[in-house]
Amino acid sequence: MRNRYLALLMAMAAMPAIGHAMQDAAPAAPAPAPATPTPATGTIQQLFEQSTQATEAADYPRALEILTTLEGRVVRNPRSLAIVRVRKAMVLAELSRWAEARDLLNQAAPALPRDDTSLSTDRYRAAYTLGRVSMGDLDYVGALAHFSAALAEAEGPAARIQALLGQAQAGTFVDPAEALKAAETANAIAVADPKMFDKASLAHIDLIRGRALLNLGQFDPAEKLFARAVKQQGGLTTRVDFDDLVTRSDASIAAMLAGHRDTARNYLVYTGAGRMPQQDFTQGADMALPRCGEDGVQPEDYAVVEFGISDSGAVSYARPVYGSRPGPSALAFARAVRDWSWRPDDVNKIPALFRFVTRLELRCSTAEGGPSMLAGPTKALGDWLEAKRVPGPVLDNVPMTRQRALLLQQAQLIRSQKGDTTVELVPVLIPLLAGSMAAREDVETYGPLLRRVVRTADAPPLAQLRVDRLVHDAAEHVDIRIRADSPYALRAADYQADADARATFAILAYDDLRPREKAGSQALLNAVIDDGALPANDPLRVAALVRRASLQATGGNLEAARADYAATGLSAQQCSIVDAKPSLRSAPVSSADYPTDMVSVGVEGWTRVQFDIAADGTTRNQRAVITYPPMIFGTNGTKIVTRAKYEQSYRPDGGLGCGGNMQGVTFRR
Repeated sequence: MRNRYLALLMAMAAMPAIGHAMQDAAPAAPAPAPATPTPATGTIQQLFEQSTQATEAADYPRALEILTTLEGRVVRNPRSLAIVRVRKAMVLAELSRWAEARDLLNQAAPALPRDDTSLSTDRYRAAYTLGRVSMGDLDYVGALAHFSAALAEAEGPAARIQALLGQAQAGTFVDPAEALKAAETANAIAVADPKMFDKASLAHIDLIRGRALLNLGQFDPAEKLFARAVKQQGGLTTRVDFDDLVTRSDASIAAMLAGHRDTARNYLVYTGAGRMPQQDFTQGADMALPRCGEDGVQPEDYAVVEFGISDSGAVSYARPVYGSRPGPSALAFARAVRDWSWRPDDVNKIPALFRFVTRLELRCSTAEGGPSMLAGPTKALGDWLEAKRVPGPVLDNVPMTRQRALLLQQAQLIRSQKGDTTVELVPVLIPLLAGSMAAREDVETYGPLLRRVVRTADAPPLAQLRVDRLVHDAAEHVDIRIRADSPYALRAADYQADADARATFAILAYDDLRPREKAGSQALLNAVIDDGALPANDPLRVAALVRRASLQATGGNLEAARADYAATGLSAQQCSIVDAKPSLRSAPVSSADYPTDMVSVGVEGWTRVQFDIAADGTTRNQRAVITYPPMIFGTNGTKIVTRAKYEQSYRPDGGLGCGGNMQGVTFRR
């Protein structure tokens, strides 16, 4: 029993938020008929015992119910109330209700008398749980302080090891040298009493020691510790659970960094990574990267981040595994991943284990962004809604997982009270359809309805265009086939009454064309350039001239290209504020682009490559920014993009045509 209990403690220390995030991420099983809960009754002591039994049995909902009852019974006894609230907070943490757990602990922990030695265990529990919560928040500095406070209260080797491993985990991305010392101290305690610790416990200690070494750049020692942890967990077998995947992945990363590619490949094969039916699971995903230069992250930095995906499509947890530079830079990548989301429709396409735990190699983004062709329509829509004094939904501090449900609830309420033509629907339906988590049924139900509302309310044509484009893009996003007669299609006749609207529509229509179609569609640009209702220096006319200059250059008519560009009034160093991304013409690929050692063992994967496009259509500054599995396909994907050719963008000095582009490359056998 002692070994089993200690193994549980080690698992909690090694994965402070993860085991519980897995419960959130797990596919929903058919729910049995709910049993009628037994009321929490008995004396205060009996309720304490019942809550302990429920917690040990992992029946956390029941434990929470009992502790809530108990909380009301001891409300007049500050000491007992603090103890109950600490235990209740621990249960809330087990249920992944982190914010509630944090608030309760911040209230209860200071109320535990410091001079009462009998409460040392409760003070330990409070500090340790706060450390876990802080790690879930990616506040590793705060977590380190809480684990240090827990260590000061720890009684017995198991509790000391647990607190030390917490220190090591948090410290790995604060001060990795000190983190290694904490992990080594935990190991020394375990080695001193080998009969007390089972193999699973020792594997967890080695895992955390190895992680600290990895982030100090000591790859060979880290690889040896991970290899030993793999053996302690039963070796390389075809059985792969959460612990197996994590440890084998760590071993693969360390071996790759140490230059032992064959060994790394062997570990990778036994993680199951790279063998999913749908390798590239980025479809329907919002995967924004940290910007280079922010939070001290530089273009040469990279990190491996581990995360899980819940049924709702939100990230259930994220944590850094390795940072190319010692210190906190890897945390910036984990914070970015924490904000990712997937459409619920696409979550089930990802195998369950890899929704529980997936690892990616990430770099920061150099893309500057910049104004979009939709900036004008977006402003027109906002101005119209402001003039109508229509309030928008309050989504501040609403988690991504709850936003869709909240918006749907508000839309249904407005429809039931004010009908289907009220303008009050517009600010509710826009974020619903624009969000990455919009489902197909949302688009089918509310897309055509939103278009009808703005027309019934006589919105300006430019505002109508913004709504129409939003609905069109939402339909494409959920794979609705858009025909010319569908309620999602855009029609030029709808915007002819307004010069800005018809010009914007024409340029957007041109940008949507394939490269080979653009040569025969110059009339779209000519209509904007020759529109007498637009001022001579109107940004829309400038945008059309820049596009026509590139089209002329592609056709070999450089004199006409120079004339069009000169008419924009831009200098040779400037790009249009509403310039367009060139379209891909070719990207030669051969079997040699697939790493042969990965082909032989059936490992597949993908990478996202960021790059700039020169005016002649060649690519520059190529760099892999997302790679799965980590450390494998980034270089190969970058080589393919290096050979890619885009349509030309005319610039008098032959300079940059378009920067910060992204291209995906998938490797399949």
